[in-house]
Amino acid sequence: MGHSKLLLLVVFYLASLNDHLLFVLSDQSTSDTAHCLSSSKYGKYPNPAPEPDPPSPDVFSVKFDVQIDGEAAEPIILKVIREWAPLGADRFYALMKDSYYNNAAFFRVVPNFVLQCGIAASPKESSKWDTPILDDPVVKSNTNWTVSYATAGPDTRTTQIFINYVNNSRLDSSGFAPFAMVTSGFKTALNVVNPTPGDRNGVNQGMYYKKGNKWILKKYPNISTITCSSLKKEKKLRIIL
Repeated sequence: MGHSKLLLLVVFYLASLNDHLLFVLSDQSTSDTAHCLSSSKYGKYPNPAPEPDPPSPDVFSVKFDVQIDGEAAEPIILKVIREWAPLGADRFYALMKDSYYNNAAFFRVVPNFVLQCGIAASPKESSKWDTPILDDPVVKSNTNWTVSYATAGPDTRTTQIFINYVNNSRLDSSGFAPFAMVTSGFKTALNVVNPTPGDRNGVNQGMYYKKGNKWILKKYPNISTITCSSLKKEKKLRIIL
């Protein structure tokens, strides 16, 4: 039986004098992977906007395989919680299904503030997803290790995201709505190479957007990248009374 069809059932019985609870933990092949070498799901077609992005699962996890100084590092794992920012979660899920973040560089590193990525390795991919989404209300605060979209003002979120290294709750009032949190790979996130030490703005984003990895890898040969990205749905716990 292939891994894609593997069904694992773990059953726990808790008995009391009068009641019995049956807990069923179902893992229906949690891998829903966007393969790094596969073609784009949307192919040559543009982002389906202005139609809304399809709804994402309520909760799902994302793995970023990261390369630092030419070596593979511990993956960064993000847990996305849709109720924190539904539109943001939907867009992120759509991006992941399109393998958008594969080979993307961490182009802005600000110690004790944020780690930023989200310009695609390919200019065509960046352009395809350049349609903004509306803002979500800020439900979850920008505490340390939460993940939010970078913006250029109201209703301008597209693909760029940042990890809060520290408690940046002061960003809440500016409309930055976290949609995820880092659950693993903290050391990797902290050790990502800063391509522009002393410059909080990071690399020239306009150049990176226009020329992609062909430009940034030549300009910053030691820059850290997401070598592969994948997603999976969370395991579901069903309680049967």
